[in-house]
Amino acid sequence: MIIFKPLKVFNLAGMPWMKKLLFLAAPLLIVFTFVSVSALESNAESVSKNQNLASWFMMQLGDEYSQLIFQLHEYEVGRATKDDALLQYEILLSRFNSIEVSSQINRLHDTLGSLQTFQHHFQLVKDYEHALLQLSTPGESIVLLNQIKADYDELMGYALKTFLFSNNALQSKYNHIISQRWLIHSLLFSTVLIGLIMIYLLKKESEAHHKLAMYDSLTGIHNRLWLNRKLKTMEKSQHVFAFYLIDLNGFKEINDTLGHGAGDQLLKTVARRLDNLTHEGMDVARMGGDEFAVIQAFPHAVNHEYVAHFLLNTLDHVMRIPIQLKDREVTVSASIGLSIYVPGSKSLSELLQEADFSMYEMKQQFKIQAPAPAASMYPPPPSQSMPGYFKRQ
Repeated sequence: MIIFKPLKVFNLAGMPWMKKLLFLAAPLLIVFTFVSVSALESNAESVSKNQNLASWFMMQLGDEYSQLIFQLHEYEVGRATKDDALLQYEILLSRFNSIEVSSQINRLHDTLGSLQTFQHHFQLVKDYEHALLQLSTPGESIVLLNQIKADYDELMGYALKTFLFSNNALQSKYNHIISQRWLIHSLLFSTVLIGLIMIYLLKKESEAHHKLAMYDSLTGIHNRLWLNRKLKTMEKSQHVFAFYLIDLNGFKEINDTLGHGAGDQLLKTVARRLDNLTHEGMDVARMGGDEFAVIQAFPHAVNHEYVAHFLLNTLDHVMRIPIQLKDREVTVSASIGLSIYVPGSKSLSELLQEADFSMYEMKQQFKIQAPAPAASMYPPPPSQSMPGYFKRQ
């Protein structure tokens, strides 16, 4: 009993739309990555510049505060005059003025949120003027000196706190930079992942295209291109093999009477039956139309002629099994040409011509008379029993 195995089918469903999606996603990810990198660099540069600007402002103010405190201390001990202290006060006041009118003060406020604190200390400095003008003796400067020191300590403490990122505005920008960094890492990982998936799909698609190029689209078995390559490979490897060329008898009449759909179904059934017989060393292919080919490689120490003709009888028997086509049971036969290749005895071209001629002779006999079983044409030697070599596992 012959149990037919299913034909080989290659399913490429889903790959085209997946490729389009990946090819669309890849450039978008690259664009998003570049945009994120640019934003990250811009934010980092902004924070760096504004922090440097704030550091410069506070350094200038700190120097002028220190000089004023020094002059007041010198005035207190009698080594400087009130005019020296007033001159240094004017320098401190002008430093505040120059900072306030600077176009960078808004950037400083946006980054550090320090405008209100800056204006508060500016107002305190303005209030020092009246107290300085009222000084008449060195001992009266102690209270003012302590106030200025306290103001200076408060301003420098605020600056230190701000530069250590405890300032909420700067901390928020810093956190935003960190989140952008993780976004960039995610985008880069996604880009690499999509690239690997694309490589995998392209590889699979290449393999699928190769299979499509080597298999017949209707029947699913090997096609003529594969057969030619297989024959050349076997020739180079010095294999001994039998080549069978099979042509269906009456296929045109089936197409004409039952339609091309029935003809296609017949070809699929024949291909499935031939494919079902394959075992180690045996391959089948569709040459085109209603022509098929079978290759049987022989192991060593085998009677080539006997095995080849036994397989010929097997092929003929398989072809004659009735086939159900459109509620009709049809029995077809086939003209089979055989040629045995022995390295050095003939070329591949001669091998094919010999098989074709043998098949043509049998085809002519079929047209002249009712086709006789191939077994009657090639009876097995009476001294040998049927070999187990062709028993399908």
